[in-house]
Amino acid sequence: MKFTILRAQFIEGLKAVQNIVAGKGTLPILQNVLIEANKGEIVMTTTDIDISIRTKCECEVSEAGATTLPVKFLFSSVTKLADGPVCVEVDSRENAVISAGKAKFRLVGLPKEEFPPLPKEEDAYAYSISQDTLREMFRKTAYAASHDDTRRTLKGVLMSFRDSKITMVATDGRRLALVEKELEFSKSAERDIVLPAKAVQELQRSLSGDSEASMVVQKSQICFKLGNLFIYSKLIDDVYPDYRKVIPSGYPEQIEIDRQLLIDALDRASVMTMDEAHSTKLIFSSGKLKVTSAATNIGEASDEVPIKYAGSEIEIMFNPSYVMEPLKAIDDDEVTINIKNGSSPAVIKCSIPFLYVLMPLRGN
Repeated sequence: MKFTILRAQFIEGLKAVQNIVAGKGTLPILQNVLIEANKGEIVMTTTDIDISIRTKCECEVSEAGATTLPVKFLFSSVTKLADGPVCVEVDSRENAVISAGKAKFRLVGLPKEEFPPLPKEEDAYAYSISQDTLREMFRKTAYAASHDDTRRTLKGVLMSFRDSKITMVATDGRRLALVEKELEFSKSAERDIVLPAKAVQELQRSLSGDSEASMVVQKSQICFKLGNLFIYSKLIDDVYPDYRKVIPSGYPEQIEIDRQLLIDALDRASVMTMDEAHSTKLIFSSGKLKVTSAATNIGEASDEVPIKYAGSEIEIMFNPSYVMEPLKAIDDDEVTINIKNGSSPAVIKCSIPFLYVLMPLRGN
């Protein structure tokens, strides 16, 4: 195999795939990138078995063929070369020479036959949505997913395709983030899938611009087609909990507040919270919100924010980070907080179809 490719294109392609490799201690082939050269392009693929990613780059192919090379070392080697054409030549023993000018690197590869095959598309349902929209939906929800390995289902993000809309939900049992967007698809394509956290992270890195993203869903996997980039992921096969049961309704008190002022007040108060066991108290009263926190034997912090509220005083305690995360993920100048009392969950809403449910902390 032999091809010549511009260094900038090679680096861009390698950047797109190099995050999806297995860690050390696994099969060596899972730390390699599969490179296939043919008809004026190379196709590069990496996988950790659960997730696979593939991209294409234009180049001049002198001799068609395929091999696998250690992707981290390949990327480091190419970045050290001078700008301009890079030549890659691989012999029959999978030894690769990467050169530009008088600089050369030699890497030892493994045969393509050892590389796991990509999933086959069969009995698939396709959905189309702009990349910007999909990225924003992940941004507004993914932070609320669980990090607990014992709660496998909650470590993913629910994507529900029903009633001509896509609903995205993430929860760790203490909070829940939900966002919706209208989407056209057939009635037969209605279904719920749970996307693993690692796939969500890779998509957040890869989604860009307002071009279309195609999602091809099968029984146990999904493929995201983003132009020349293809991301395949296994789905979490457990049933996601019924999130509708934890969304409160009929709350008597509604509070309107400037989003950035609330973030700033919580950020100041969080100086006195050293871990999740420490909390920040929010005291809602007519026309103002007082935010306070205290650390034993260290000190206290407090701030006040004007609000649109004329009801009775309510005290409630939260982990300040859990309040700031959804506020940073939305763009509205003003948000609404629906609240009942100091022991019931609060609901944060804004002008788009988004809501965030947060359980309060118990006082000492």
